[in-house]
Amino acid sequence: MIVQNRTDEIDWNDLRYALALARQGSLSAAARLLKVNHATVARRIAALEAGLGIVLFERRARGYRPTAQAIPVLQAAEQVEAPLLRLGRLADAGRGQRIEGNVRITCTEGIASHCIAPQLVLLRQRWPGLRIEIVVEHRSLSLARREADIAIRWARPQSGELFASRLGDVPYRLYRNPYAAEPTAVAAFDESLADLPETQWLAKQKTLQPVIRSNSMLPLLAAARAGACAVLLPEFIGQQFTDLAAEPGRPPVSRELWLVLHRDLRKTPRVRAVADFLGTAIRPLLHKTA
Repeated sequence: MIVQNRTDEIDWNDLRYALALARQGSLSAAARLLKVNHATVARRIAALEAGLGIVLFERRARGYRPTAQAIPVLQAAEQVEAPLLRLGRLADAGRGQRIEGNVRITCTEGIASHCIAPQLVLLRQRWPGLRIEIVVEHRSLSLARREADIAIRWARPQSGELFASRLGDVPYRLYRNPYAAEPTAVAAFDESLADLPETQWLAKQKTLQPVIRSNSMLPLLAAARAGACAVLLPEFIGQQFTDLAAEPGRPPVSRELWLVLHRDLRKTPRVRAVADFLGTAIRPLLHKTA
């Protein structure tokens, strides 16, 4: 229970740190989100716990977990946070019409490396006042909480005040170096990404043996190019490498790619400009044939 006679010591900024730690699960991840160092996060959490007279988090092997006493505190903090975030989005949308400032994009590794990064030279030439930040994440960052301004996601969002634009279907194929020594060897994501459709398809293949695993696509791709194994890739990525050959036939996996932003930010000039640019640039890449 919250100690009532000490609530006057609570600082909203400390509540922000508690929300970040609860959502991220680690001091380092919360620090990155808040753009501070992990010691600052630990200090602000300790200050909040002292002000409330309760323990908010317990430390476990895989990070920090809110205690039962923390749940009503975090719920109250979210109720305070929501209107402040909305005011911030609306204020951002109302600022001038100049295309400049920071735009944060979240996406997976393959999209970041093979769709977005190669287009940034043209984006910067058109709007040199823009500063682009790319956050590579498999999980979905919250656009409502401004963890990102624009998201490129592998599924259409089913909730939230979000605007989603379909970029296209993305077929996947097995690619291998023609000189690979082990025809049944394959690279696969590790158990942390077991819920992905491509991981699930590979798990059902009796004739393929995962010999290399990672939570990153880049080492899997490098291993396949070196001839160690096959790798399941989106066609638009696999086609870029002349040392890899696709298995013929129907693509075994197909996913949808979506561009997503919060509805309030559609009126923010710099966010709308980057979103429109990315949509125009990415769609032809997905439909390009070898």
